[in-house]
Amino acid sequence: MNYFIIFLQMISQTGNILITNIPPIEKNNYLYTKPCNAYAHIIRKYSQLYGVDPELVKLIIEKESQFNPRAVSKSGAIGLMQLMPETARLMGVKDPFNPGENIEGGIKYLRHLFSIFGGNLELVLAAYHAGPGIVKRIGCVPDIPETKAYVDYILSRYGPAKSNKIYFSLLKDGTPFFTNLPK
Repeated sequence: MNYFIIFLQMISQTGNILITNIPPIEKNNYLYTKPCNAYAHIIRKYSQLYGVDPELVKLIIEKESQFNPRAVSKSGAIGLMQLMPETARLMGVKDPFNPGENIEGGIKYLRHLFSIFGGNLELVLAAYHAGPGIVKRIGCVPDIPETKAYVDYILSRYGPAKSNKIYFSLLKDGTPFFTNLPK
């Protein structure tokens, strides 16, 4: 008996390489296109002004607020980039629900964190999520499950930080699955 497997190679919206024998579901290709495009010009403007990659900013906004400018977290973080009120004040944000002000404040804060942590993206993300004080004190990502998950989420999707390795696993039904995401 002859067996053959057809593998499809796809590149996802986030640029991840997917090799699988499961055909793509076309309806999933809309993920975050509309909300992200609504703020793309603001993200581009302030990313260029402060020297921060706009793709990183989009990922942070996606993770923090799912592009909802009215988002408020249980800890009191506000707006698209989920700025804490004190951080917003320090970054000159008068109305954290205003998308332009919130995005500028968040990007300015990221630039500040990049300066503090010498460009170390992992520490910058940890500080953005857990606060710079604890990250400075211990010099690494704090052992806080939510912060570790946040850092892993962004790093696994951010272009420059992606690995060129291909990972193989078998799904529960025995289907082989190849990806460049370690998780």
